[in-house]
Amino acid sequence: MESKTNLLDHSEAKVLLYSKYLAIYLNVLSRSTIKNIYLFDLFCGEGVYEDGGKGSPIAALETIKNHYAKGEKCPNLFITFNDSEKSKIDKEKYKIERVEEFAKDIFVPPNVRVGYSKIDYKNLITKVIERTKRLASDERALIFIDPWGYKEIDPLELKGLLENGKTELLLFLPTYFMSRFANKSKMDADYKGGEALRKFMGKLFYGLDKVPHIENQKKFIYLIQQQFKAYLAVQYVDSFKIERDNDNNWFCVFFFTNNKKGFHKMLEAKWSIDKKKGSEFKMGDEVKVEMFDETEIIAYDKKVMEYLLQNGGATNHELVDFGLNHNFLPKHTKAVLDNIKKDRQIELASLDGKPAISYYLGNDERTVKLKLL
Repeated sequence: MESKTNLLDHSEAKVLLYSKYLAIYLNVLSRSTIKNIYLFDLFCGEGVYEDGGKGSPIAALETIKNHYAKGEKCPNLFITFNDSEKSKIDKEKYKIERVEEFAKDIFVPPNVRVGYSKIDYKNLITKVIERTKRLASDERALIFIDPWGYKEIDPLELKGLLENGKTELLLFLPTYFMSRFANKSKMDADYKGGEALRKFMGKLFYGLDKVPHIENQKKFIYLIQQQFKAYLAVQYVDSFKIERDNDNNWFCVFFFTNNKKGFHKMLEAKWSIDKKKGSEFKMGDEVKVEMFDETEIIAYDKKVMEYLLQNGGATNHELVDFGLNHNFLPKHTKAVLDNIKKDRQIELASLDGKPAISYYLGNDERTVKLKLL
């Protein structure tokens, strides 16, 4: 199956994650004081593929349509769909022309404006950075970057997008190919395919001499994630691995935000796809919302217990933050605490003068301290 004219399984999973997060994103901001949202899809693709698969722009518009169909309100939305390439399906058209044709049949609310462009990424990204730097306190931006490869991506430009603190960014990278050639690219200066990768890795790690030896794909993804966090100076960075062609090779969506609630909601989107680990999509996985298997949280059990013992307890707010930093939601931390209570007593001490009868995880209005006895 031709990957440029069909929406393959790993691409479908990527679009699914994007759609789920966008739905949550709209729900949250519709209940806030935010007035304007800027949505950028900088490599938006064909729109609809030969196999009927719907790409990110069509999925986004349908998500927006469904949001309004539920009677929800929403801030003003300013959407930019961009792709500079000619179509691989219809040789006479550009990809963005196909997107616009399919999009015209989807209901768009009056306060949603959609723009289409075919500007080269390197020219457009400068304009997007300039726009995001001018975001007001009641404005937010969500950016989806899904290139065909990675040669166009510059870590410094990603940093420019995120410096305002009001932007959330999803970046898709073919980490399988990157990890496969990372060591070769570092050691062999004559390797013809390594120039773009050397440039990317050298900038991200502050020099090629600091790029670590890559042991395996998942280790590579973890190292990239950690380095992104340091280089971009972003509070929250997460990743979602997507298996490529059922061959145990992985692509990855990286998520960047300085907003704790936004990060919380992305974790919810991830857990709704991967019910066991909240971290990956494998071919043949079911896509539904479920609590992960109890056996999968054993390691997290230990981490929570160690955290409580080492610190002499923790407040409900500290436990929520601890969970988010380990990619777990408040409901998962509650399950861990319930499991701990089977063997040890947990003391609840009210710090706000009201009776403490539960953990109050996720309750911003209550403050209690939990301590193991």
